[in-house]
Amino acid sequence: MDKQVIKNELVDKSNNILAKYAEPDIVESISVMNMAAKTVFLGSLRVYNEDNVKNIKKDLEKQLRDYGELTIRDEKVIPCCAPRYIHISFNISIT
Repeated sequence: MDKQVIKNELVDKSNNILAKYAEPDIVESISVMNMAAKTVFLGSLRVYNEDNVKNIKKDLEKQLRDYGELTIRDEKVIPCCAPRYIHISFNISIT
């Protein structure tokens, strides 16, 4: 499958999940790392309502696991001059 097509699908799926839970942030792009044996797609989402984190991670798992090896992480971020949020990142390795 074409890398640009996968990248666009990942952006769309991420934004649909954020919209489903009424999260105000959007994903503008997905990073792509080309390696000798695999391609890795990296994405990140900002989730402001902590109650949504578990469901968003579950939806990401369901919708993205078929692309390749999926890893999802989350981390609390407390900026000095902006609302706190949970940073959810994912990477998908495709061989």
